[in-house]
Amino acid sequence: MRTIQLQEMMGPEFINVKSCLESGGLVCIPCRSSYRIVADLTNPKAVNALLFSKHRTTKAPSLVFIPSYGDLKSVASNVPAKARKLAQALWPGELTIRLEPNEEAIPAPIVKTLTKAGGKLGVRVPSEPWLLKLLKELGRPLLVSSANRERKNGASSPAMIQKNFISHVGIFVTAGDIPDSLPSTVIDFVDGEPVLKREGSLPRERIDAVLAVE
Repeated sequence: MRTIQLQEMMGPEFINVKSCLESGGLVCIPCRSSYRIVADLTNPKAVNALLFSKHRTTKAPSLVFIPSYGDLKSVASNVPAKARKLAQALWPGELTIRLEPNEEAIPAPIVKTLTKAGGKLGVRVPSEPWLLKLLKELGRPLLVSSANRERKNGASSPAMIQKNFISHVGIFVTAGDIPDSLPSTVIDFVDGEPVLKREGSLPRERIDAVLAVE
């Protein structure tokens, strides 16, 4: 594991992180509420490496980052009208929408592995500018998972991440200890209607306000 500072992502290290992901490697990055391990969603080797590093069960739900609303079709199919409305209004931001995967765009073994928890992927456009740039230049979605072992704490501590993932992660982008904050809000859809699965940093009132606009 090679460690770099977050501010170095604005310079030459950006290319190194991009190259690591392109080659099927794992990168650990700071997000709003915790550190996350990311991998190329379209690369079965990278996906398996991420799951192995986490000692993760295939029953856990999966999160995917995309660079924009326009890239939604690259990971999801059968997107309800109300899901499109929320995504257009609230992305980039702290809203995760659970959707059926696009099985034509994502390799079948990956879809099978990641959707055992309920047949869906959580999808989000993150708000960090440097991360959006990485996603856009990479040109492919990222599988995202908190940087801790299954059912263990430590995703906010660089020391714990280095201890647990030193032999798995290629590059660790550190920003020091991450203070506690609310996670993203998670919305699912049943028969085209939204179901709040977890209220996080995006309040329910904001979601209701978007849906109320004709």
